[in-house]
Amino acid sequence: MALGIQAWGVQTWDANSNPNNYGLVPISVLGFFSVAAGQQSGAASYVVPAGFRMEFMQVTASDSYTTARRTITVSGGTITVGAAADNNFGAGTYPAINGFVIAYLRAA
Repeated sequence: MALGIQAWGVQTWDANSNPNNYGLVPISVLGFFSVAAGQQSGAASYVVPAGFRMEFMQVTASDSYTTARRTITVSGGTITVGAAADNNFGAGTYPAINGFVIAYLRAA
């Protein structure tokens, strides 16, 4: 991988000289909702315009440790919070800690 410095930051290229570092990706926030410590159910729906998909991020608002886990999934314009086993550290599971789930748009 080659490395180059440009006026605006750092760029990298793959073995075929194609750029592969896209830096910060702008997003449009659809909304957010709070989740409580231990919460393992809930849902929120948003309108997703054509040509976009909805994604999310969980942001914690506490430094308390918990073994409780939750799932967060997206289907169309709905984000669903569900239960997960305390020992489930697989994809789509998150600590069931006090915080927020932020829904945002990405180009499809």
